[in-house]
Amino acid sequence: MLTRRVLLGGAALAALTGCGVLPSGVPPVSAPTPDPSVPGHEALQELRAQLVTAASGPLTRAQADLLGWALDVTDDQFPAVSLSAPVATAAPTPSLVPVPTPAAEATSTPAPPPTPTGLAAALETAQEAFTAQALDASTARPIVWASMAAWTVALAAQFPEASGAREPGRGVRLPAPQEPDAAAQAALDAAAATLYGLQVAAGAPGLAADETDALRGRLEFWSGLRDDLAAGITAASATPTPAPPWYAVDRPADAAAGRALAARLQAAALPVLGRALAHGPAALRPLLVTALGDVAADVPRWGGLLERWPGLPST
Repeated sequence: MLTRRVLLGGAALAALTGCGVLPSGVPPVSAPTPDPSVPGHEALQELRAQLVTAASGPLTRAQADLLGWALDVTDDQFPAVSLSAPVATAAPTPSLVPVPTPAAEATSTPAPPPTPTGLAAALETAQEAFTAQALDASTARPIVWASMAAWTVALAAQFPEASGAREPGRGVRLPAPQEPDAAAQAALDAAAATLYGLQVAAGAPGLAADETDALRGRLEFWSGLRDDLAAGITAASATPTPAPPWYAVDRPADAAAGRALAARLQAAALPVLGRALAHGPAALRPLLVTALGDVAADVPRWGGLLERWPGLPST
């Protein structure tokens, strides 16, 4: 049984409970009442309230389903940061936007309702507060808050269309321990491998012009992340290992395979970046928190899952 008390965002707790975010081999125990002054706690409570409110507004069926999924995720986020479970609330009946008939769709398809102002503001506030908790030197589990910050970025990007697939419930654990230099080098290696693979994906035959442009943007992002990680490793008085000149990546036969490759490569990099945030040099955390959100938001664009805990390993 874990007996050492730690601090998570300023709140004392004996362990993380609820969603399985626990050090390997440590059984869960009850968390005490949290400090209500922790900004991340307040932001999570407000976000939960705004998700419930938004579910009462005009929504497409896809948006209603996405909000139901998001509320389920927050059920896990509350105990993961040592907050009491959210008060059970009867699910409001969403006001669904009529789906046009095939004949009407040929002439005009209504745009989905925009993200409600209150929800958009709550997502932005939560992202800022969760990021601040992840970067707080007193936070014992920064990766948990960083993952939640990345989730808000991805959720905000998905809401208008709400067309992507969503990850079902899963058990998650904290990344396995790793030496700081090794964790940072692994993130650099993942960035280099992803960059190479996206170059291959961009060459898939049949991609639309906007998809090719989007992949060029991803190449710029991963190239910048690779260079920033290398600079950060050097600043931490370590010498980064150069990436190999090529990787064994099968060339996609068509556009669908190219999109799947772009999603798969970036999804595979998420837990590596998360492990670097959890165990790498603290100076890299701001860069990695931002990167987690960017990558988590882009994976569904290519057909990958909208993740519940971006950056945390699956069990």
